[in-house]
Amino acid sequence: MVITGVVKRKKDSKYDVFVDGEYAFTCDVEVLLLLNIEEGKEITNEQYKYYVNFIESKNAKDYAFKLLSRKILTEKQLTDRLKLKGFSEEAIDKALLKAKEYDYINDKSYAKLFVEEKIRSQYSRKRVYYELIKRGVKKDIAEEVLEALYPFEKEIEVIKQIIEKKRKSYDEVQKLKRYLYTNGFEIENIEKALNLT
Repeated sequence: MVITGVVKRKKDSKYDVFVDGEYAFTCDVEVLLLLNIEEGKEITNEQYKYYVNFIESKNAKDYAFKLLSRKILTEKQLTDRLKLKGFSEEAIDKALLKAKEYDYINDKSYAKLFVEEKIRSQYSRKRVYYELIKRGVKKDIAEEVLEALYPFEKEIEVIKQIIEKKRKSYDEVQKLKRYLYTNGFEIENIEKALNLT
């Protein structure tokens, strides 16, 4: 096998690489230099596979870091986004490993920020828990963070705040209870909060 062409693209700063006259892959100048990819170079099938795997892993990592620079994601959310982009399991695993190495993904940190934000938005503990699970946070992490940041006493405080806000809209206590219950608050916490207001 011979690298028969290394052609700079017009639309971006990447290069299209051709092997035996056929398009093989696209990479940036950093990869060209790092892997010593140049026109006329003879390569084995193993080298070719190595180049393709290396480039895919690098692209997956770059894409993961681009996503994480915009928004905090859980490991599951990042994995799903990489799968959607069409990266292989191997490339995704390498990207996740790098992101964890730099502490760019940390489900416990994500859960803490998420819980704090949802307390401010007056979500129930139950709703916060299910939202965390849906985002791929493991049950034990979700439970631990909720226990630390959003104990039942805190939920009673949140319910009291909601009661103060909603009391005028809900003239009957039963309607207010129903509203709170349908929003995921525990009935015993609703009762306690109502007794304290």
